[in-house]
Amino acid sequence: MKQKHYLVVGASSVAGQKAIEAIRPKDPDARITVTTSKPKPADAESGQVASVYGIDLAKPDTIHSIKAQLPAAVDVLVFCPAFGMVGYPAELAPMSDVEACFNFSVRPVLALIDELNPQLTIGFSSFYWLRSLEVAYGSMAFAKYALEKLAVENPNHIRIVRAGLFPSKSLRAICLLIQRGVQKESFPGATELKAGWKASGLAFADYFTQFAQGYEKADLSQHLTAPYRGTEDKDLVAAIGAALEPNAKGIINVVGDSLWQESSLDNVPDFMVRNKEAFALAESFDIRHANIA
Repeated sequence: MKQKHYLVVGASSVAGQKAIEAIRPKDPDARITVTTSKPKPADAESGQVASVYGIDLAKPDTIHSIKAQLPAAVDVLVFCPAFGMVGYPAELAPMSDVEACFNFSVRPVLALIDELNPQLTIGFSSFYWLRSLEVAYGSMAFAKYALEKLAVENPNHIRIVRAGLFPSKSLRAICLLIQRGVQKESFPGATELKAGWKASGLAFADYFTQFAQGYEKADLSQHLTAPYRGTEDKDLVAAIGAALEPNAKGIINVVGDSLWQESSLDNVPDFMVRNKEAFALAESFDIRHANIA
C-alpha cells in the first residue's frame, strides 16, 4: 500500500498540533509535512515530520512556494489558518473586512486544492451562529460558512471540523478584540456584554469563555450525547480522527465528549443573510474554484 503524505498548513496552531496527533494512530506509516512562517535554520534536521519554511499566506506566490518545497504529492491536506476582523456582529461586517478575511482564510485553501489535488482536505469551523459568537464574530462567520458549504457539497473531498470553544492563542486574540469593542460599547449587544463582564469580576477572556459556553450548553443540547463540558484538545483530536474516516460526512461537530456529523447546512442564520453582499460572496464558492484569483 502506498504511503500517504499529509500536509498540515499552520501546524504551530492548536488545531495543527492536534491534527498531527490524530493522524498517527489512524496511519502509523504516514508521511507528514508541515508549514511554518519561520525561515529555514542552517542546522535543520530531517525527522518524522518534514517542514516547509518561510510560508506567509499574505504573499501572492505562497502556494507555488509550498508546492516547490514538498517532498512528495499530497494525499491529505489539513488547513488550519484563519484570520479576519472580529469584535462586532457579523451582520455589520463591511466588505473590505470580509474580502481581507477570505484572502487569508478561504482563497488559499482553495488555491492549494487546485494546485496540489489532494484526495481529502480538512478545515476548521465554529458554531458561529450561536448568539455568543453572532454578536462579535465579524467577518469570520462568512469565511466559516463558505468552507462548510464546500464541505457539505463535496464530502468525499472536503471535511470541516466544527468545534466548541477551546483554549488557544487565536481565542485569546479574538477575546482581546471583542473586549475593545465592548469597552467602547461600539456594537449592538456590547452594553449587555460589558455589564455582565463587570458584574462577574472575571478577566474578560474568562468571562467571554463562560458566556459562550453557556450558549453552547443551552442551544446545542439536542445534539449532546454526554453531560456538557468545555471542549479540550483531546476532543479536537477525536474529531479530526473522525474526519479522516472514509465515510465521514461533510461536517464533524465536537463539543466536549459529544461528537456528531451533519451532511447539510440547515437554518442559515438571518443575521448573515441580512448582510447581503458578504453572504453572496460566501455562497459563490464552489469546487471549481473559479473565483479564487
